[in-house]
Amino acid sequence: MAYLITIFYLLIFLINKPYANELKIAVLKYGSVNWELDVLYHHKLDKKFDLNIKKVQVTNKDAAAIAFLSKTVDIFVTDWIWVSKQRYQGKKFSFLPYSSAAGGLIISDKNNISNLSGLKDKKIGVAGSSIDKSWLFFKAYFKKKYGEDATRFFKTSFAAPPLINGLLKAGELDAALNYWNYVAILEAQGFKTLLTLEDIYPVLGIKGDLPLIGYVFNEELAKSNKNLLERFLKATNESRKILETSDQEWLRLKKLTGARSDQMLITLRDGFRKGIPKGNNVILEENIQKAYSVLQDIGGKNIVGDGKILAEGTIWNDNK
Repeated sequence: MAYLITIFYLLIFLINKPYANELKIAVLKYGSVNWELDVLYHHKLDKKFDLNIKKVQVTNKDAAAIAFLSKTVDIFVTDWIWVSKQRYQGKKFSFLPYSSAAGGLIISDKNNISNLSGLKDKKIGVAGSSIDKSWLFFKAYFKKKYGEDATRFFKTSFAAPPLINGLLKAGELDAALNYWNYVAILEAQGFKTLLTLEDIYPVLGIKGDLPLIGYVFNEELAKSNKNLLERFLKATNESRKILETSDQEWLRLKKLTGARSDQMLITLRDGFRKGIPKGNNVILEENIQKAYSVLQDIGGKNIVGDGKILAEGTIWNDNK
């Protein structure tokens, strides 16, 4: 009898073992991952793929990284630079592309400036810090295109994305380099984009789609329960497909996106759709490798750490 009881509890443990069907995901309150997960729940894709997805809300991307490193969550969204740095430190984390949505340089529609030369000695606000990817891509582009250092050509200041938008709207900045969703908000209010990151990439030798952020997880999760990860990816892919094809779904999500008008919702919708990664994984990884080289060259250790190339295994290959 004792033997049978032992077997019974062993079976219960195996059925409810870690990663059986539960995944904890760190999300920012207003991040686009919330939109995708909301669609997933609304259409019961978690039930369809036998998933128990629990959202853990965090205040910023640093808090998300801390939650992931402390194993409070299983998955969070960040960039491949962070993953590559961690792999060079011996941590076996991997990245799966989530979005190629990129920001750009935006100015007031009342401004008659039509090119970057017209912004010489003007006040340019940059979202993030001096080692933000978008700014480094912009610096590399400006150096190659015009042969000058952008930090000396413009009067540059750095701040959080919402503050950058506020300063531009108040007329305290002449232009702003901001993330895609903040650019979309301004476009809906009549501002115009002078240059996008997509315009910049070809000059830097990057042709095609460049995923900037992705789902990050520990390889152990994929190895111990590959089926769970595959089910999660199928569910999120279906959710993203709904967002790509259904305008009605965006109307349902309007409040969640924070859109204050129908036009703002449309610009957010179109920006999200534009950022859905296109092309096969081989091309996407090649572009990430090229982008890494650009950032390593212009930003050095401050941005990529000790790595000279993207750490092997950074981009998850489900065939390995």
